[in-house]
Amino acid sequence: MKNIIKNLTFVLLGASTFCFADNNYSSLYTFVEKEIGINADEPNIIFSRNEVVSTTCSSNMIACFRTDKPGNIYIKSGLEQELVNVTLVGLMSDYLQFNKFKELDNNKSCKIQTKYLLNTYKVRKAKDYRATECGRKILTYKQEVLLASK
Repeated sequence: MKNIIKNLTFVLLGASTFCFADNNYSSLYTFVEKEIGINADEPNIIFSRNEVVSTTCSSNMIACFRTDKPGNIYIKSGLEQELVNVTLVGLMSDYLQFNKFKELDNNKSCKIQTKYLLNTYKVRKAKDYRATECGRKILTYKQEVLLASK
């Protein structure tokens, strides 16, 4: 019985990780569309060197969605995959909101990022994201500064 439960746990963990692990990010986008209740064409995700992202976004950002170029999401290349995924979830939420309403609700994007982290079994990171308003505030935790966007 223990082996069955153990094997079932690994299968479920593997399936949930696989669901969000593809490199074209379609499953992330589908997750965000479902959570936010808005459907639209997928944005272009542009990975660039740090200098390009700093120029396109802001010098201290790793990624951004620009309302003057609403079909694109810009993100720094070479980041850890988990950070890329959770950042894209927030920016995809911004993208969908802007395309439908021409405005953004940061709290809605933050809730979706937190739910994504919980769905991928990252409970502590989900709590940290909520505590920092998904990188909009700094939280000092055991001598560690946690910023969701860095």
